[in-house]
Amino acid sequence: MRYLSLSNAHLTPSAICLGCGQYGTGIPAEQAWALLDAFAEQGGSFLDTARVYGAWATAGAGASERVLGAWLKARGLRSRMIIGTKGGHPELATMHLSRLSPAEITADLCASLTDLQTDAIDLYWLHRDDPAVPVGEILGVLNDHLAAGRIRAIGASNWTAPRLAEAASYARVHKLTGFQASQIGWSLATANPAAAGFAGMLYMDEPMLAYHQRTGLPVVAYSSQAGGFFSGKYARPDAAKPGGSREAHQVPKPVPRLYAGQENFARLDRARELAARRGCTPNQIALGYLLSQPFPVFPIAGCRTAEQVRASCAAAEVRLTAKEIAYLWTGVQSTIC
Repeated sequence: MRYLSLSNAHLTPSAICLGCGQYGTGIPAEQAWALLDAFAEQGGSFLDTARVYGAWATAGAGASERVLGAWLKARGLRSRMIIGTKGGHPELATMHLSRLSPAEITADLCASLTDLQTDAIDLYWLHRDDPAVPVGEILGVLNDHLAAGRIRAIGASNWTAPRLAEAASYARVHKLTGFQASQIGWSLATANPAAAGFAGMLYMDEPMLAYHQRTGLPVVAYSSQAGGFFSGKYARPDAAKPGGSREAHQVPKPVPRLYAGQENFARLDRARELAARRGCTPNQIALGYLLSQPFPVFPIAGCRTAEQVRASCAAAEVRLTAKEIAYLWTGVQSTIC
């Protein structure tokens, strides 16, 4: 496992972050514990969850946090793990109503501390933004919690580049701690934001990439493996047409609208080619694409088996050259090593 510094937060998480969003709902606690055990065995130390995870099921909000809290206590690994959890998400029934008042942020944070069975959150994210709320009000309450020791670092999830810049400027002028990382959707496959599952989810685009390149602000990337796109489990859009290439004995799933498009399948082909040269998997190449950017990037790996955990962790050592990155993205043959 490789470890990276997280801005000026004095935290050095594992390069691979384990996504825990389905723990306690789609992934039962017993299975989640096995995944967490496998991650810890590989040297993984960065866990991603959120207060809202579980709110869509009977388990209720905090389901993932409760599974993590129980595991951390039983294994005695709290001091080894860097916990990132998120608050300030709108109620699912009223997504148009933001929840970023100081009282709402504080309530979510206190509930997370209780369910995670800890006295401090290592990296506390605001899950959504509302441009109508002044950044000073938001940073003020977060800095109060930093000073009280309830959180150790702060991040912004699904915030646009202009709002991140606004927050950074306010923090500088008022001598406050600003956001120390940004969480956004990002993978080698270009996402179609119109097909995102929940309102307010943002995916990497050119203005956002330019902002991170200019500032060096770390990215913690969700959907880093594009929902398994680079595993080859999805069919090309024309695979079912007469004369298509779909094998009769092995029918891949239809590709989700979020990643449908020939451009992404062309990148999959190039990832397979480069994986064959490198002796790894296309999924690991896709993670290596993120890990090889000129600023810190922590891909969030959503795993359902211990084998997937080990394979994702192994990608921490995959480093690509600038030419390989350009080839994966553009397909220009002259740029490959």
